[in-house]
Amino acid sequence: MRLEKLLHSTLVALSLAAVAALPACSKTDAKAEAEVTAENIAAEDAITEQHEAATVTWAVAPEGKVKARFKAPDGTPLDNDVAGTVTVKPARKGAEPVTAKLVFDAKAGVHTAEIPKLEDDLTEVSYDVQVKGKPLKSTLYVPKGGTHELVATAKLNAEVKIPEGKKGPNGGILQIAGDDLIEVAADVKTGETRVYVLDDDLKPIPVGKRKVKLGVVASGPEFVELDAEPKGLYFTGKLGVKTNPHKLTVMVYPEDTPTPVVVLCGWHPGAVVVVGPSAPVVGLFVVANWAPVVVVPTPGVIVVGKGKGKGKWKWKKNRGHGGVHIHF
Repeated sequence: MRLEKLLHSTLVALSLAAVAALPACSKTDAKAEAEVTAENIAAEDAITEQHEAATVTWAVAPEGKVKARFKAPDGTPLDNDVAGTVTVKPARKGAEPVTAKLVFDAKAGVHTAEIPKLEDDLTEVSYDVQVKGKPLKSTLYVPKGGTHELVATAKLNAEVKIPEGKKGPNGGILQIAGDDLIEVAADVKTGETRVYVLDDDLKPIPVGKRKVKLGVVASGPEFVELDAEPKGLYFTGKLGVKTNPHKLTVMVYPEDTPTPVVVLCGWHPGAVVVVGPSAPVVGLFVVANWAPVVVVPTPGVIVVGKGKGKGKWKWKKNRGHGGVHIHF
């Protein structure tokens, strides 16, 4: 849902501005920033992934610094027992991948890699690692601000609570993306994928000038840019994968700003992403019986208020107050 000039947007802008300002730090600050250690990597706005063989915490910085901390299932640090590479590729057609070797920094207690600066709005970061002879492979999609930006946006989105198990009108995933509430769903038979922008009654509103891109991680990574349906009722595209993914990343370009919002669906800071055969999946694919689309006017400035009845959302116009609040 479009919540113009709210505190949420202001905080996002400030957070991203802070990320953009990192290269301009003083030499003292830059040195402190570089000294990410095994003890503080989790505090560096990192994302942790859990495999059967090990857990790895990743911090990807905008300037191209990658740091990773590997631990055995019992929490024991894995230092010299890790070998592998990180491969990055901008999420756009024609982009060439670049691979860098992970090197253990004994002083800091983390593995590091040097990759190109994150200059694209979304970058595919894949790793192929051996831990005591056991493979660890997966992919993250990170925005221009790296994992810091991904985590900062997730913290703000977490302020708006969506009832657990709540689905969209097509049975798809409901996700807050900046100032928008979206539904993401794909047809299990055809792979057709749609993204709707919804109002408080879970009805579509015009997509306007927004743009949407998806990064899907199933048996492998897949990136797709969706197109607006001719009448502007929703976004549509087609995925090659036909199974529910372990990770779904959505990038939404809002109507009134060129800066996209990137979210890892269903993830919140502090949560561990489980990877591998036993990992839970994101319920992207549905038996599609696409609901008739009746577009309602785009709402004005709105704040979530208390609704009538359990689970009922009520979004009320409020031009004099900032903030996003939702109660059930």
